[in-house]
Amino acid sequence: MLTVRNIFKRYGPVRVLLGADFSVARGQRIALVGCNGVGKSTLLRILAGEEKEDRGEVVRERRMTVSYLPQELPQDATDDTLSGYLRRASGIAELESEMSRLEPHLDDPVNLERYGELRERYDRMEGYTFDRKAERAIEGVGLGHMPPDRTLSEMSGGERRRAALAAALLSEADLLLLDEPTNDLDLPGILWLESYLRESASAVIVASHDRMFLDAVVEKVLEIDWHFRTTRMWSGNYSTYFKEKAEELRRLREEQSRMEDERVRLYETADEKREWARIGGEQKMPDKDRMSQGYHRDRAERKFGAAAKALTTRAEKVRRVKVSAIRDPLAIFFEADSGEDRGIALSGATAGYDGFVAGPVDMDIPYGSHVGLFGRNGAGKSTVLRMVTGELPLRSGTREVGEGVSFGILSQENDRIPKDLTAIEWFVGSTPITEPAEVSRFLGKFLLTTDELSFPMGELSPGERMRLSLAFLTAKKVPVLVLDEPTNHLDLEAVEALADALRLFPGTVILVSHDRAFLSTLEFDQVRSVEAGKVSVEKGYLEYLEKETRKV
Repeated sequence: MLTVRNIFKRYGPVRVLLGADFSVARGQRIALVGCNGVGKSTLLRILAGEEKEDRGEVVRERRMTVSYLPQELPQDATDDTLSGYLRRASGIAELESEMSRLEPHLDDPVNLERYGELRERYDRMEGYTFDRKAERAIEGVGLGHMPPDRTLSEMSGGERRRAALAAALLSEADLLLLDEPTNDLDLPGILWLESYLRESASAVIVASHDRMFLDAVVEKVLEIDWHFRTTRMWSGNYSTYFKEKAEELRRLREEQSRMEDERVRLYETADEKREWARIGGEQKMPDKDRMSQGYHRDRAERKFGAAAKALTTRAEKVRRVKVSAIRDPLAIFFEADSGEDRGIALSGATAGYDGFVAGPVDMDIPYGSHVGLFGRNGAGKSTVLRMVTGELPLRSGTREVGEGVSFGILSQENDRIPKDLTAIEWFVGSTPITEPAEVSRFLGKFLLTTDELSFPMGELSPGERMRLSLAFLTAKKVPVLVLDEPTNHLDLEAVEALADALRLFPGTVILVSHDRAFLSTLEFDQVRSVEAGKVSVEKGYLEYLEKETRKV
């Protein structure tokens, strides 16, 4: 259906893809994996036809349809209503228009053939019942509460992206290209999407940080190597790939070590032979017979010198094992300055906006507590977080925080980054790290390169901006972390590093997330669920997950 042949792509001096090569068959579901900045989004844009490769080619079947969900949507939202947008963006409106145009002219064989192709796609999109299908998709992505006359320009960024996901799915394209489709979905939405993709006839290439989602959906894994910038296809779901990749790397590195040991042994033996040749050549004859001494010197050089040369040649021919360059893994360490009086308490607290009121909320959060806050989209989780941090004034009740409390806040949209500044300018002006060279070294630990630090942060990828936000919280050393969907846009390595950091953090953590694999590795002192602004106490995350999964 689609073949990618030796794709190369650079942005100025920055190499992105250096030989992407693979094929996609009809109906295949493929995970696209690799660390942040490796080129996953670039490859998806090339496959979607939104960017042009520098070298190589993308070969598509005739009349193959492609639908693409980008990681970030354009800012210029339209005034379409949700239903109008879905008809336009899915392609059903254009399809109906072209079919109507051709219908009076079907006596022309060319028009008749084209009409047949359009009709086949129309039937695949369930055109005659499209509106009912669209309603199910709207409900599935969590927009069922949306008033029918609400326009896209009135929606939040997360709501617009869920609408774009629904439109991409409704297109029933031959190939779906989905860049982080679970970022704005709640648990029911993720489970619905898993089911939808498993039953869809479309081929899918999906980039996602959600391990459990990938395990449930994909049957192959397409990896972009961070060092060589080439691609490789693996069979099986993500967990299968992860185990096989780890085992292969172990074997290759063992072989690499054996080959290096052999090279060193041969070079050392060659050096030893050269030394013997030198000693033999300098050996003094007892009778000072110059002819005899010259004979022994030449003989030693021929014997040991030739052996040394042969050993050196063998050493140079020892096979070098091609293993992706080893890099230090991402490590995140949140620190908090020591101090007392850092508890947080809400009592009978209510707050809200635009007709929505959350509460009354009663929460007692001693310093060092790790609190998980869960619930569906629109339930009021972010509102409760803003009540805790004091960003949203209370309508009633009380909020008490210790004098030593300061908050490190990561919002769901990651919109606190000043996108017109470089990372170095931001850190120098807003953290205790005030020397540019020191900032550069510090951010290097978060796998951010010198080139990335020189760009305005608005030009960086969402994953790079998220890592910058985590680095910023690390540098600030705040005692209370308030994290709203912190795994969004991170690669799988960074998600694991974040989980490690939160487990070790001695301060207070208040966390909102829908990433099941990530959450299952954490321990919570308190688990709360939010529904329609009401906060309830849960026994634990796994118990909450099991209960909510049964509802879907």
